[in-house]
Amino acid sequence: MIRSLILMLTIAIAGVDSLPAGDLFSPWQRHTVDASFRGADGVRLADFDGDGLQDIVTGWEESGVVRVYLNPGSHSAKEFWPAVTVGKAKSPEDAVAIDVDGDGQLDVLSCHEGKANAVYVHWNQTGQSREVLLKPSNWKSERFPQLDGERWMFAAPLGEIDGRRAIVLGSKNNNASITLLQSPAGADQSLKNWTVTKLRVAGWIMSLRPLDMDGDGDLDIVYSDRKGNNRGIGWLEQRSADDWQDHLVGGVDDEIMFITPSPQRILAAARDGEWLEIQRTAAGWNEQRHPNPSGVIWGKAITSLAPDQLVMTANTTGPAGVGDVPGIWFSADRTSWSAIDSETRCKYDRIECIDLDGDGDLDVLTCEERRLLGVVWYENPLN
Repeated sequence: MIRSLILMLTIAIAGVDSLPAGDLFSPWQRHTVDASFRGADGVRLADFDGDGLQDIVTGWEESGVVRVYLNPGSHSAKEFWPAVTVGKAKSPEDAVAIDVDGDGQLDVLSCHEGKANAVYVHWNQTGQSREVLLKPSNWKSERFPQLDGERWMFAAPLGEIDGRRAIVLGSKNNNASITLLQSPAGADQSLKNWTVTKLRVAGWIMSLRPLDMDGDGDLDIVYSDRKGNNRGIGWLEQRSADDWQDHLVGGVDDEIMFITPSPQRILAAARDGEWLEIQRTAAGWNEQRHPNPSGVIWGKAITSLAPDQLVMTANTTGPAGVGDVPGIWFSADRTSWSAIDSETRCKYDRIECIDLDGDGDLDVLTCEERRLLGVVWYENPLN
């Protein structure tokens, strides 16, 4: 026990010494959900087993697997979570829970780039029992053939539009787009019969967030597009299934990464040493720029943990950081930052703030793909 405490203190001191001048190291305890594969790429939440707790979906890009993690409850959340591999395909970039066939059970939809360039459904053939959900043989994978060829990066459910189930997808590079996918109107619900509507030309879609931006009761699509002539942050106003108006609100001079939107404010990480806060006003949208933590050039995601409290993840591998820089940070006042993990040269991803230990405050769930930390969460020590 004493040796372990000495080792933890040594690591913390080393982390302090490695930080740029002016920044602090304030460790939060890291807990690992899973670190058994390579290239953890995104965390998405949903309740698969109907117990009221949020489970996790993650694609492992380098290992080519898509996994579901069932929340064990606050009493066991600090241990490895029960998990199942629901599908295998190369280069999964994103995976999200969606009831694709409308049977009341959550399936998993995964977006693939690289060597696959496809979109897969991993069918839940079991129901909600934890025992059967955790059996790989109870999941079956199937591809949308009409989506082959694009480097798909992200997807999100849109509920129903005109009585048909709807999914929005985004891709990157050649022929990149924001695309609407809708279930067939007829009796044959085969994946090949789903209709595809291109909503917007894109360069590299990072975020797609369904949100009612105009208060009319339907879901619009808030997006971040990091590359190309149309890059920036905007939202697509839903008028009908084939009529969407594009509203560009900011970030046109930046390489925008993940965003955290609301109808009145959008937080955005960028790859130029700053993060953006874009606020809605009577005259339009007002863009404000704020510095990243010292040495952090490539921001990845930023979100609010509580009023005036921010959490940021970053890519600090290679030239993206000045020296050995940590990749996950906390700010209690929106200006000064402290690293919550001393691990350096990391590539973290998007963030979910959720109370996982049942103590009433929000913890930080994310994943990391270069130092092989995997799917992890950080225990909030502040309250």
